[in-house]
Amino acid sequence: MNKTAVALGFFDGVHKGHQTIIKRAVSEAEARGLEPLAVTFENQPRAFLTGQSQSLLTTPSQRRRYLTELGIKRVIMLPFNAETASMPPEDFCRMLKDEYGAGCAVCGQNYTFGDKGMGNCGTLEEMGKVFGFESIVCPHLLHNGRVVSSTWIRELVAKGGIDTASELLGRYYEIEGRVTHGRQEGRKMGFPTCNMELDPVLMEPRHGVYAAYADIEGKSFKCALNIGTRPTFGLEKTVAEFYILDYEGGELYGKDVRLRLKGFIRDEADFGGSVELSRRIEKDVGLIKELLK
Repeated sequence: MNKTAVALGFFDGVHKGHQTIIKRAVSEAEARGLEPLAVTFENQPRAFLTGQSQSLLTTPSQRRRYLTELGIKRVIMLPFNAETASMPPEDFCRMLKDEYGAGCAVCGQNYTFGDKGMGNCGTLEEMGKVFGFESIVCPHLLHNGRVVSSTWIRELVAKGGIDTASELLGRYYEIEGRVTHGRQEGRKMGFPTCNMELDPVLMEPRHGVYAAYADIEGKSFKCALNIGTRPTFGLEKTVAEFYILDYEGGELYGKDVRLRLKGFIRDEADFGGSVELSRRIEKDVGLIKELLK
């Protein structure tokens, strides 16, 4: 078994604060000749413990991708269930050593683990000495005096504060999925749009119009994006509907798309009919072209 430098955390969003932990684990691995590894959970521990689902910033596949892009070679995603929830902190540390070959473990200063969250950074340091791995605790990352956290970023996304959210993430806030068939109302108005359903584990951003980039098959396109229920047409299900500016690439149905949100333009509104909506979309597209110059 290769010895590892283990990054510990749930890492929802893999924001700049998380990135300090990941980068430290990667740098320790390089310095010590270890394999950089992340140990996390598929599902959110808090949601399991409280019985209340919590909308997240990232899907498991997104977290895995972001972690590997930062240099992590293996991502272990454990199920958080009754067994892991009741695991004594000592057993968790033993697992890090025996199953994952921990030579060192890196976490944030608010990291907790084990039964009822009884394990913390101090526990990790003590147990590390017992099991033969070093523990490294990364301090909180501050932005304008406030701790960078997934909770803060969720608050920003819910309010449409995409600019600040992206700054804390260290990249554009993203949603991704597959293009599905819609009602083709946009096509009738001269703005052929694509629809993408939102992953149910993710939080819904503030409903409204955004300037965004659509990444499709390795290429990036400027687009106008609406997230919401399209009240002008009396619909109820929330979808991401986007119009790609100057797109001539052919049919998009069934293709995987990553939408990177640049800025919030306006709230979703009921325009009473397609004529007024078409005029507003034309104005939105002009604003978005300016923003995405």
